Amino acid sequence: MQWQYRTLLVPFQKDGLLGEKYIDEDEAEAALNEEGRRGWELVTATLLPEGLMLFCKKERQINQLPLDAVAEAEAVEEAEDAPDDGTVGSIRIF
Repeated sequence: MQWQYRTLLVPFQKDGLLGEKYIDEDEAEAALNEEGRRGWELVTATLLPEGLMLFCKKERQINQLPLDAVAEAEAVEEAEDAPDDGTVGSIRIF
């Protein structure tokens, strides 16, 4: 079995000028649900200084394009659906 991996960064939000940093749960949930519809499964998450890094995986099918071609095709698909700055909301997909 071969796997593909994807990382998503859910950046911290701030409450006010000097407010506490927090993760927008609705935004994180929406991003995870979207990736789940695309077949990605959350493996783990870790806190970084910038926010929450989510690590996802999905099985690579035998008849699927090579991993680099798949990543390129998904990047094109995401670019067509995403805002001009390459993010989904404020979540960055790597």
